[in-house]
Amino acid sequence: MRTKKLLLVFLLIFVCPGPELLALESYVLKNGLEVFVKEDHIVPLADIRLTFRAGAIVETPELNGLCHLYEHMLFKGNQLYRNQAEFKAALKRMGAGSWNGGTSTEYVTYYITIPSDKLAEGLKFWAYAVKTPLLDEEELVKEREVVHNEIAGKQSQPEYLLRKAFLHSLYPDYWFRRDVGGDLAVIDNATREQMNYIKENFYVPNNAALFVAGDITPGQVMDAVNKYYADWEPGQGFPELRPHKPLPEPKWVAVNNSPSQGLVDVTFTFRGPDTAIDTSSTYAADLWGQMVNDPQGKFKNNVHSAVPELHGGTRYINAGYFTQRDAGSTSFSFTLTVPEKDDLWNIIIRLRSVVMNEIEHMAEKGYFSAEALSSAKQEIENHDILSRETAAGLMANLSFWWASTSTEYYSTYLENIEKTSMDDVRAYVQKYLNRKFFLTSIWINKDDDTQQGIVKMVEQINAGREASR
Repeated sequence: MRTKKLLLVFLLIFVCPGPELLALESYVLKNGLEVFVKEDHIVPLADIRLTFRAGAIVETPELNGLCHLYEHMLFKGNQLYRNQAEFKAALKRMGAGSWNGGTSTEYVTYYITIPSDKLAEGLKFWAYAVKTPLLDEEELVKEREVVHNEIAGKQSQPEYLLRKAFLHSLYPDYWFRRDVGGDLAVIDNATREQMNYIKENFYVPNNAALFVAGDITPGQVMDAVNKYYADWEPGQGFPELRPHKPLPEPKWVAVNNSPSQGLVDVTFTFRGPDTAIDTSSTYAADLWGQMVNDPQGKFKNNVHSAVPELHGGTRYINAGYFTQRDAGSTSFSFTLTVPEKDDLWNIIIRLRSVVMNEIEHMAEKGYFSAEALSSAKQEIENHDILSRETAAGLMANLSFWWASTSTEYYSTYLENIEKTSMDDVRAYVQKYLNRKFFLTSIWINKDDDTQQGIVKMVEQINAGREASR
């Protein structure tokens, strides 16, 4: 039998100072499959997670929603387990405590927790699922209806209209790369050829990583991996993406189907940074998010003092950065009490002005103190250590970061956070927030909007901009 050579990538990741270290072994097969192994002999269980750089990020308008449909199809049978009944019987036979799959904007993942003496069977189980799915035409017809109903149910929720308007405004060219649920018409007409296209291009070893943790050894894992995954043929893998363009002007959306009468949600969203384009700024963005959310900090208290109409005091003032490979964003969110007599529109305009003024000062020295930066670093370190407390938790986090950034990003995250200075934070604010165009989204109750006319005001702004082009 031909032996596949393995390339050792790294052995140890230090997660905190002191004598404790987190041992994590990583390998790369010749076909490109990355394998991460974490020993943890506390309980006789093994967690297996297989993740792909896929999801909405690799879709086009013609494929929008089909990565999620494909995720479902993997449970419908393969060359070893011919149908869903055999698939579930295998899970029961292994004593699977939990199992499932999930599709997100930037990854698709499958996982299972089984007794550790079933490790080889568990690795074999996922190998056949991803390498040899039947993608049966009759099952596809059935699953199209299942996924249609699932997505239609989510689209019937009040938040959907706001989310749809948000995506089309913030990412006008490639909004579909952020829409996991997708287009119902695309789902309804999905073909087996499209399913095979996803399999051959994205469900390939050079676009995948296997994460195994628990009461196992690297030798046990790699024996089974070589047996069941080494013959997996590589493919195109993750495509080259055109980046989202900066907003060319201020954007506005307003939707009046909020169920909360008397309250209105207002969000200001800025584009970037994306980890694929500007990784270094993401550390400053994370630290900025910790400092700006300090309940005793300057930002929350200044905004509350200037806009007393904010609901719940500083408690409902939130801001933060969302790490993504393709569409990182920074958002400020607020809840306002709808006034009985005053003009809500003027309050929103005042809130925008106050926030923009605070951002301008954030780019200057002295807005955040050295103590605030030190505290933010400690909070991030504490959260990171807690997230790695269990082997399964570590692998779930590593899976996300592998997809949206890289394993190096994850392994050196705390080190880079510690190196980030206040000058770096101010540079992030200046580059992505200060005097930059952003999206204002407003979610209001229909009865409140009848009185306040917010949606009409936004429509007039958007119509005026369209007419001026």
